[in-house]
Amino acid sequence: MIEAEMILDYMEKHSHEFLEVLKETVLLETPTEGDKEDLRRCRDYFAKTFSDIGFTCTVVPSEDSRYGDHLLMELGSGNEQVLFVGHYDTVYPKGTFGELWKQEGTQVWGPGVLDMKGGDVQVYMVAKALKELHLLPENKKIVFFLSSDEEAGSYSSHMHYEKLAKKSKAAFVMESARGDDVGGLKIGRFGRSNYTFVAKGRPAHSGQEPENAESGLMELAKQAVYLESLTDLEKVMTVACTCLTSGHAGWPTVPGDGELTIDARYSSAEMAAEYDKHFQDLKPYNPEVTITTKGGIEKPPFDEKDPKHQALYEKAKAVGKELGMEMEGIITRGGSDGNFTASVGCPTLDGMGMTGDYVHQPGKEYINTDHVAVRGAFVARMVLEVLRN
Repeated sequence: MIEAEMILDYMEKHSHEFLEVLKETVLLETPTEGDKEDLRRCRDYFAKTFSDIGFTCTVVPSEDSRYGDHLLMELGSGNEQVLFVGHYDTVYPKGTFGELWKQEGTQVWGPGVLDMKGGDVQVYMVAKALKELHLLPENKKIVFFLSSDEEAGSYSSHMHYEKLAKKSKAAFVMESARGDDVGGLKIGRFGRSNYTFVAKGRPAHSGQEPENAESGLMELAKQAVYLESLTDLEKVMTVACTCLTSGHAGWPTVPGDGELTIDARYSSAEMAAEYDKHFQDLKPYNPEVTITTKGGIEKPPFDEKDPKHQALYEKAKAVGKELGMEMEGIITRGGSDGNFTASVGCPTLDGMGMTGDYVHQPGKEYINTDHVAVRGAFVARMVLEVLRN
């Protein structure tokens, strides 16, 4: 039996274990800015589960009171390592998903089952398979950093990923694959910036003297139309207004102040820098209203054209063929922690997790259980390819 078939056979025979562990993690709800005790319970469950198969687990403080602590897990020794990228927080406040675990046919629904606890548990199964099949190379390491704040932007964790990535031969990001496509991967991601523009003008009575107002609301409304007009799908750059706050519906007042928030995405670092300079010095339409800018570039682009990432993708296509899969990568506007690992020069492959759909949609997010074994075998073979070569 060739190695790929042996690993696939192991994954098929242990698929029930994957679902048992996944169910436990999903039932432990973990909203990103939720109760710290809820986050601790889930983190402790991961720590115990991984330590039971030989991982050394270390809690890494988030140093941000909004979020739970992170978890660093290491298996093996030596200077050469593969980095797994994951997070255990979810976007769902407790109770919003409804039924926490539902299984019908070849699908399982639950909060975070696809994004991304399914991918996290995949790492457990991969490491367990390599150990029990005596395939894990000597003097090599598997490192898994499990963060608590990815859904909020990785403010307290991105620096850990960058540091670990610089020491790793490759980074595998266990985010969801491309929908239901068993061979789906993500080979590039846009960079992201987030800005809040704060307007300061002069209020006035909306009935008695509206002509005397210098309206922050009107200023920001004009800016919103202008900013969204900057979207250029040919240049591969988007701007979306996400929040506008100004005034009070119950008051007869033209508001002087307000805030407008945008989400900007870019395909290149050069484009991000160009537009960042523009947004940091946004000019008002009304010279009597001042605008100040808060925020900036949050995630650097994951450039699929980098030869290091391309080489890893080519290896993935070859490994996929061993398992009867046609691997196909896409470039997505959505960001992940793979943006950070890729930006520091670590060969990165994203979308290594489970197949499924409806990420971030209460009551609908699901995974395909009939893809669990072959996706797990694919990831395990990729680990071996990187650590051996």
